[in-house]
Amino acid sequence: MLHKSAVQAFVCQAHKKSFPAKHTVIHAGDDPQSLYLILEGSVSVVLEDHEGREVVLAYLNPGEFFGEMGLFPEHNLRSAVVRTRSQALVAEFSYAGFRRFVRDYPDIMFELSGQMACRLRDLNQRVANLAFMDVAGRLTHALLELSKKPDAVPHPSGTVVRISRQELARHVGCSREMAGRVLKKLKNEGFVHSQGRNILIYRNGQKGGTIHGGPAAGTIHNGQSAGMMHAA
Repeated sequence: MLHKSAVQAFVCQAHKKSFPAKHTVIHAGDDPQSLYLILEGSVSVVLEDHEGREVVLAYLNPGEFFGEMGLFPEHNLRSAVVRTRSQALVAEFSYAGFRRFVRDYPDIMFELSGQMACRLRDLNQRVANLAFMDVAGRLTHALLELSKKPDAVPHPSGTVVRISRQELARHVGCSREMAGRVLKKLKNEGFVHSQGRNILIYRNGQKGGTIHGGPAAGTIHNGQSAGMMHAA
C-alpha cells in the first residue's frame, strides 16, 4: 500500500515522528488534531474503562492509518488509546492539511475508507466470536489471525508471533489466567509451542477442534535443541 502514488505523496508531505516501544501516541479524551500513517513498526488500539481494564480493538502495521475518526465533526474527542508495540515511525498530517491534500489526491480517501471498512468487518467478526465462541475458540482464532500479520515471523514449523499472556487476554476478552490455561491446553494438543512471549503456531489446518501439524508440542526443529525457540 505504501507504494501507491497518493500514499507516497502523503508520506512526502507529512511530518515524520519516531516513537519507542510502549509509547502512547494517542490518549482517550485527547482533542483530535492529526491523522497518522504507520511507516515502520506496529501499534495497538485499546479501549480502557474507568478501572483501568483494557481490551485490544486492533493491531495496526505499516501502511495503515490511525486517528481517522477525528476527521468527522461529530467525534470531538479521541475515544481510544493508541500505543506502540515496537519502535515505530509514523507520518503525521494535521486534519486541516489533510483536507487540502485530498483536493489534489482524492484517491487517498479510497485507501482510508477501505481500511475503515476492513476494520469494521474485523470488529463484526470479533463481536460474533464473543457471542458464538468460547474462550478457547476465540484465542485460537486470534492466534491464527496474528500469524497473518506482517510482524509475524516465518519458522520452518509454522509461524512465530510475539505477544504476552496479558495482551492476548485483552485481545480475546478474558483473564490472563484463563488465557494461560487455554494456551497450555493448545500446547498439549500440539497446536502451539510457547516460550516467554514467543508463540510458535504450527502450520496445517484444524481437525476435530484441535489444530495439528509440525513436530510434537515442546519440540522445535530449527538447528537447536528441543524446547528452544529462535525467531529470526
